[in-house]
Amino acid sequence: MAKTSRIMAFWDSFQKSSEYKIINNYPQWLVQETVQYFDKMMAKIYPGSFRTWNEDKLLDVLYMMLDQADDEDSDANHNFWINFDIISELLRYLADTNKIGIGKQDLEEMFVEFQEHTDANDPDEKIREMRTGELRYVSTDPWLPEWKEYIAINIERYTLEWVDAYTESSDWHSRPDGIDKAFLSMILNNLAKWAYDDYRKTPKSWTKMAITGVLTDSFVSDLSLEPESYKLIAPALSHFLTYVAKRGWLNEKRASDYKRFIAAAVPDMIELSQDEDNFSPSKLITMKMNEDGVDITDEKAIQAYITKVSQNGEIDDLYDDYEADDSMLGFPPEEVRKITKHPEQLKRLAEVYDPDPDQNYLNSVHLPEFEDRRWRRKTAIAVHAQGVQAGLSLWLNRQDYKLPKNWDAVRVVQNVSVFVDLHYAQALLKPTEWPVPTFRDFGEWARAKQSGEHLAATNQLVPSLLAELTDDGTLEREQGKQLTAAFFGKSIPKPDKPKKVKGKVISLKQARKLLKHKKRY
Repeated sequence: MAKTSRIMAFWDSFQKSSEYKIINNYPQWLVQETVQYFDKMMAKIYPGSFRTWNEDKLLDVLYMMLDQADDEDSDANHNFWINFDIISELLRYLADTNKIGIGKQDLEEMFVEFQEHTDANDPDEKIREMRTGELRYVSTDPWLPEWKEYIAINIERYTLEWVDAYTESSDWHSRPDGIDKAFLSMILNNLAKWAYDDYRKTPKSWTKMAITGVLTDSFVSDLSLEPESYKLIAPALSHFLTYVAKRGWLNEKRASDYKRFIAAAVPDMIELSQDEDNFSPSKLITMKMNEDGVDITDEKAIQAYITKVSQNGEIDDLYDDYEADDSMLGFPPEEVRKITKHPEQLKRLAEVYDPDPDQNYLNSVHLPEFEDRRWRRKTAIAVHAQGVQAGLSLWLNRQDYKLPKNWDAVRVVQNVSVFVDLHYAQALLKPTEWPVPTFRDFGEWARAKQSGEHLAATNQLVPSLLAELTDDGTLEREQGKQLTAAFFGKSIPKPDKPKKVKGKVISLKQARKLLKHKKRY
């Protein structure tokens, strides 16, 4: 395909630019066709030079392209996001070289806004494996934009560049006492990583919720820091953000807000970091290895230590009051039940109470392929973790649900996780995908094959599980009602009709502008 004259003007320099390596992930013909297609769309709808391309015009065309990708056609939707990867790199280049009517910072904020309002969620799995081999636990909240590896890599790249520039500047010499480059790099890297993985916020779009959530959760549960080191986090980041704003990488208002959010979160972070009940198993083990003089930078020494304590049956001793038995789950106080309101804490607790830590469920007979889906090991692991967490949440909140008589925590968690595992193994269905026919068939099977206490237990556990998954937002309210009715063989309730709303009808473009200026927390 011949290049258009507008593309020819900058094509070679764009292709050679070292900052836009994401385009190397795709064939050159695809990059070229995508760039030309977007250029033609812009020229057709908004005739004029590149300098006329502003936020409103760019968003209009991007939304138009998205609308053309049929929601029911997964291939078309997938192709759109490939095109968006390429287009976003093109626009970054044009903004960097001052060829369009929007600056780079405003452009990045526009990309975040666009993704936040397109429901571009990734329904597949919680565990994402980077090309570097790193495993990242990524939130799959359906309201979040899709997690993208190239964004994660780009965040790490430019934050490291910021730190390098900062430590080589004169400002570095006036930094607060006790802070070195390794410490700053570590806390910034983890803040940026978890803010993106858990909240889909980049350093240029952090919110109070993202900063507070990371500092009072993951920083407490996963970072192995001395008590005094936690006190250095706020001054270290504050001084660093002042420098970043001075260089123009963040505007001063945003940097000032970040410093205020960090300062407000630090007291809670420090208090939580003093209680080992808030620590993940991996952090507790790391602390124990430090106490026993194990070099945690020596991979062989770590493996030898883990093997030793496992063979001696000492692994539970590493948890002190956080033992992997049902004592903590026996009669939970209100503060224990609060764990279910914090996804990260519930996830860590589920790792300890997993009834199948050897992953035997992966060896069960499973359906290899069904229609356009196929069995995936990573998805099976993520679904199993979801089942364990659902079982724990059901038990910890058992005052709100009916559970089988005389069942303890271990039995509840085990039965729920097996129930969830079987649905994925036999039908490749995650809880969000559970259909009415499956639950109708399961209910008929239970009534035909079970009786007495067994049937009574099933009739209590299944509807209680569906109610709990509905309450925590995993299932839609109507879906929960329909699955419960199907299980008991009752008529399926019809979805509630949407209520008519009186008032002025606004255009889609007006709605987007209102969303753009909504208050964020």
